[in-house]
Amino acid sequence: MVVRPALGAALILAAAFLPGAYRLPAPAAAGPEDAPPFAAGLRYIGRDPLTGLPDRVDDRFIAAAERAIERYGRDAGEPVPPPPPGAVDVAALAIPAIGIDGAPIRRFGLDAYGRLDVPQDTVTVGWNPAYTSLPGTGGSTFFAAHFEYRGRPGVFARLAALRPGDRVEVTLTDGSVHTYRVVSVVDYALAAIDMGAILRGLEGRESVVLMTCSGPANEGEYAFRTVVLAERAD
Repeated sequence: MVVRPALGAALILAAAFLPGAYRLPAPAAAGPEDAPPFAAGLRYIGRDPLTGLPDRVDDRFIAAAERAIERYGRDAGEPVPPPPPGAVDVAALAIPAIGIDGAPIRRFGLDAYGRLDVPQDTVTVGWNPAYTSLPGTGGSTFFAAHFEYRGRPGVFARLAALRPGDRVEVTLTDGSVHTYRVVSVVDYALAAIDMGAILRGLEGRESVVLMTCSGPANEGEYAFRTVVLAERAD
């Protein structure tokens, strides 16, 4: 996974994980087995549409990013629900090394501010099917859950304790279990997160990415995010 320290890259995940104002496009009319429709556009923040190369991070780019941050959370629209489930859907997540056993996975879309929506409790893991793949289909799957929620530990409270080789299991509604092995566990500062790369996981290989806040907290805001990358093991 490539993570680039682009200034605007922290502007595209949900408020619970990355404060920002990058507005994601509504998902195209496609099933969850399709590739994320905007992944190429997220690969580099500030991509030059003519050359395909990253734009320079100059004063104008920085000013535009600062204006986006200033507008964060102020321009509400309509939430976008996730696409309807197919014949097979996600069901539960297990990570034995940190005591997660059958945590329920729910589907989410975009919130009113165009950000990836997330669970609003301590037990649920969120999956955004319009933007990452169904496990077992050969792509990358992104899961997010809380480190803490309203003062209580969340299901991903111990995510940073994972180590390479630890097992991640995703159960689908057809009873199949897809197993992954942790490759890396990294804490990223917000400004160093390239969400386009994170959503792609291990490009060319089936993988899952797990993400949550990491501390220390400052007045309820977390300056870092723990990102776990795991590759298909079976």
